Parts: sequence; C-alpha cells; structure tokens
Amino acid sequence: MEFSELRRLRSAFGTFLTGITVVTTRQGDGIPRGFTANSFTSVSLDPPMLLVCVDKQAESLDVFLESPGFGISILAENQIDLSVLFASKQPEKFEIAEWTDSPSGYPILEGACAWFDCEQCNQVDSGDHVVLFGKILNFGYNSKYGLGYIRGGYMTPGLEYSAGRAYGSDSPVVVGAIVEHDGKILLYDDPKNADVYLPASGLDGNSGSLQQLQSSLIDQGIWIVIDSLFAVYENEDHASQSIYYRASTRKVERLELFRPIDQIPWDGISSPALKSMLNRYIEESSRKRFGIYFGSDRNGIIQNLM
Repeated sequence: MEFSELRRLRSAFGTFLTGITVVTTRQGDGIPRGFTANSFTSVSLDPPMLLVCVDKQAESLDVFLESPGFGISILAENQIDLSVLFASKQPEKFEIAEWTDSPSGYPILEGACAWFDCEQCNQVDSGDHVVLFGKILNFGYNSKYGLGYIRGGYMTPGLEYSAGRAYGSDSPVVVGAIVEHDGKILLYDDPKNADVYLPASGLDGNSGSLQQLQSSLIDQGIWIVIDSLFAVYENEDHASQSIYYRASTRKVERLELFRPIDQIPWDGISSPALKSMLNRYIEESSRKRFGIYFGSDRNGIIQNLM
C-alpha cells in the first residue's frame, strides 16, 4: 500500500474512539517494562480473556514475547501524562509513575480505573503487530471514567461532559487550572502587560480543552493530576465561558514557575475572577473542603463537594 493510502487508512482507523491502556511486564532480571496501547479489547467472559497488540518495532517486544504474563492498566481520564510517558522512550518511566505489583508481579499503575493480571496464553503474528492473548487471573475496577482517544487526540469523557453540561453554551471556552506543588501555585507572567495569570488553554480566543491544557504543561515539564472541577462561569463582557480545575503535580521540572501562596503578586492579577478564585482556593485549602463555583465572573453560587 502506498504511503498516502497508509495515512488515509490510519485516519480512518482514528475515527474509532478507543480507551488508553498501559501494558506492563517484567524482563528476566526483574526490571519492569511497559508501553501505551489502545489496541486492546476483551475477548471472552468464560473463560475470561483479553488481547492487546504489540508493534513489532516496539523496543520491549522480545520481553513481552518471552514473558509468561502481563498486566493491563486502563488509564483514568486524568492520566494523560501517563499515556504520554509510556508512549515515550523515557528510561525512568517506572521511577516517575506510581505503581504496585499485581498478584502475579506485573506493575499496575496507581489511579487507573481498571486493571487486569494476565497469564499469556497465545501469540498471533499479524502483519506489523503481534497479538498477545491473556487469560485473566485477577482484576479490579472503580467508578472513574476512562481516558479516550480519537482522531489523534485525547478525550476526557467524564470531566468534559460534566463541564459541558455546566456551561451549556457554544461560546468560546477557556479551560484552566489552579496547579499546586508543595504549597506553591503555578503562575505565569505576561511580559507584554506585566499581568499575572493561571495556566489555561483558549486564551487566544479559540476554544480550549483539558487535553490542550495538559499537553501544554507537559511541554513545559509539568505533569499534573486533575483533582476536581473548581469553577465554571460565564464572562459577561465578552460572552465566553471559563472552566477551571483543581490540580496537583505528578512531576515538575520547572520549579521556578511556582510561587509560594503567601507571595502571590495580587497587584499583578488584573482579572477580578482569577483573584476571587485564588482567594477561595486558599481559604478552602485551609479547611480541606472544596466546592465548585457556578455562575458568571461577577455573581454565582458555590456547590460544596461531599
């Protein structure tokens, strides 16, 4: 098949919404290995079986072919950073990620919405991939939403659906976050007007998304975990919507971007809505009890989280 046709075929496959998994095992000397995969599916309930496809170009292919089993972690929607990490050639993947061993000894990622502990029962050579079949020995799951992937981009079904219902508008959307690390807040300085602002996507007038926000932070060496919605409000002056989340960090390479809470330059924050959010965040952090703000950038209500 010609290259142009391969690209078209990839695009056609990309219209199918999939979940994201991280597949793990251990090589002979016990060192953990793993990669991101969305070519994963259930096969049978009785006996319980699943399959995952491994690219023949994968560096860990031989390790998986020789291993008696493997683990599957279905990523939760706030784990885009882990998807990116395990799709990379980063050598310290298992030093960065938090994980525990499955009953059979394969790494299972903390925070995943489901996991499976598998005995490898068959391998099928299929084109440019090898299909691994696993007999499920143990598994677990929780109520979290899974991370989705479609047309080359991530989807966060639960968070974006909840936020979408909250603002219910086709107006441009700004998606941002209050990111805390060791008692410090991530803040940016705008050199054009000396303004101080929170990280956000959609500030250019085009609608932002949580995926854009997380990807831009990863580009700056900041991996975050979304904790919850924090504020959903309409900007009355320019008919746009803003959605802000609370977030914590998984890994930070640029500590200089974070400022101690008691050193926030309030005079440099021109947006009253951002000032109000930060003040509320500090107050609610002290009580360890957070809420979600709904309304406009001038008036609204706070719905307490249980």
